[in-house]
Formats: sequence, C-alpha cells, structure tokens
Amino acid sequence: MYPAPPPAGPPPPATGVPRPDRTLVVVVAVLAGAALLGILACGGAAFLLRDRLLGDSRATTLTVEAVTADGSAPGRADLERTRDVLADRLAAAELDRPSVDIEGDRLVLRVGGTGHEDDLRSLAGTGELGFRRVLGAVADQGTGGATPSTPDQGPVPARDEVAAKLGPAYRLAETITTPGPLDPATVRGLAPFAALTPAEVAALPPDMRFRVPTVTCAQLTAWPVGGPATEPTVACDAADPPVKYLLDVVRVGSADVGNAEAKPNQTGQWIVAVSFTDAGQRRWTDLTRETAGAGSDNQVAVVLDNLVVSAPAVQGVITGDTEISGRFTRDRAMLLAAQIGSDPLPLVLRVVG
Repeated sequence: MYPAPPPAGPPPPATGVPRPDRTLVVVVAVLAGAALLGILACGGAAFLLRDRLLGDSRATTLTVEAVTADGSAPGRADLERTRDVLADRLAAAELDRPSVDIEGDRLVLRVGGTGHEDDLRSLAGTGELGFRRVLGAVADQGTGGATPSTPDQGPVPARDEVAAKLGPAYRLAETITTPGPLDPATVRGLAPFAALTPAEVAALPPDMRFRVPTVTCAQLTAWPVGGPATEPTVACDAADPPVKYLLDVVRVGSADVGNAEAKPNQTGQWIVAVSFTDAGQRRWTDLTRETAGAGSDNQVAVVLDNLVVSAPAVQGVITGDTEISGRFTRDRAMLLAAQIGSDPLPLVLRVVG
C-alpha cells in the first residue's frame, strides 16, 4: 500500500517475471479453513488529483470539478450523491472536522489540520475495486515513476487512429510476443509509443500496452479510469520502481465487499479486515482455488481504480474473511479501509487550479 521494508520471504514469482524490490510479504488470516495467502503490499493507493491549501492555514482543502464519464456537466442529483460518498469516506477515515460542499459544478473537500494532501487525493479517487488474476508482470522501463503530474481524462480515440499515428512502430509492436528486455534496435523502433497521451495508450490492445517497454507506468497511471470489468487490462503498482501488470477480467468487485475495517491485530499491528457478501465470498473462494492451482502463476491483483494496491500470491483456498497487513500506521489503515469499503463515486473528479 505504501513504501515498506524489503520482504522477509516473498511468494515464488512466476517464471521470468520480475518482482518489485520494495514489497512486503504479509499473511492473510483465514477465519474458515487453514489456507494462507501471502499478500505483497505494493504501495499505497494513490490517485492523480493535485491538491491545494486554501484559506485557513489550519485546514487542508481540495477543490475538484465534477463531470460525467463522457465529460459533460453533471446533474444536481449526481453532485449530491458524489458529495455524500465523499463525506462518508472522510468520516470513515476519521479525519478531523471533515466537510464536503457543492459550489456550482465543483466540490470542496476540507479537513482540519495541515499535511493531509495525500489523504484527500486518495479519498477523492473513484474507488472502484476489482480483484483480477495476474497474467503477467514486468518491471516498468520508464524513468519518471508511476505518478504523472496531471491526469488525462480526454476522450479515447479509435484504435485505428492511434495505429496510423504510430505507423511502423505499431506494426513492430504487433510482432512482440513476450514482455521483457529487447534488443536496442527494437527499442528504438518502439520509441513513438513514449509520445502517446494516456488516452491514446488506453486505445491500444491490453497485451500491446503490457509488452511494449516504451509504454510506461506514468502513461498508464495518468489514465485514472480502470479498464472495463469484463475485459483484461494493464495497470501499475505504486512501488519504486513500479511494476506493470497484465490483468484478467474482474472476478470479485466492489459490490462483493460486505465491509472493510481497520483495526489492530493480536500483535498490535494495524490491518484492514475485509469481509464479503455471500455471493462475493463464493466468488473470492473460487478465485483463490483457481489461482492456488496455477503453480507459480498464483497472483491476484487488488486493483483500486487504475492502480494495483496489492498483488496477492495465493497459496491455498480462502473460505473466510481476509486480513490485509502491511505494517500500516493507524491513519494509513483507516484510509485503505475507507477506500475499499466505500461506494464508487458516480462522477469523475478533476482538480481545479
């Protein structure tokens, strides 16, 4: 979830697949059955909204513009629903003196005290949760990290239009069948991909986004909307350096989560306990059974919007609630629980200023 010490003993990686160096192996407690699940905490969920400190120097304020998924102006009912979801998240995170106000087509989030910029960024994300099988993982080849300075929420162009723009580079990318190191001449031929906007990258086939090394995590993460639940997608974690994942369809989603609660465990460490609905528990159990039997390809990604929050390595069938541990502080555990347990936002938020 957030940067953590090196792992004490990570689960076995898939053949030829790199693992981020700065991960942490944690254990999932199974309330029904004796299976264990090792979760690699890949960094804290972080979203692509910049914040501003306004007015009262003792408060942190974030102002965002709300739009619909197609970029049009929202109706009043959607604005009020978005305000209510944000207010619930701020309250669940137990931030000081939280408030969310509607000002035209904008929403103003405010909490008491300074230094809560990252907190508001996290809680203002859409918060759409998905559990996806990891089909592949490769180290990011970019140099700018996983978090760009601004999000891209422009319309996604047609794939043919992007292919025409790339020309020979697109045809070269179609010949790449596996991820990983390529010869220098091939990398030079793929250089035009690095100049694509995040919206243009979103138009590419998922396997191409994954295999082309000049498609970077900075580009992928700048597209804040997660891929369709019914289609494979590509997303990155928040490790340093980040890892790029090729992910299967969503098998367990937000509607399958019954509750997420931050609490200390028996050793006093803060964890996030996740319970599922009846239908969600069956889906989660089926997913862990399928993944545990996949040999070294035994990871499941917990994806929040377009960010891989953690990459579970399944070692057995999970038939009960799950505890996510990552040596969290109390505040970080509260934030993650608020994100996982919250309803998704009905509108897309764009920072103002």
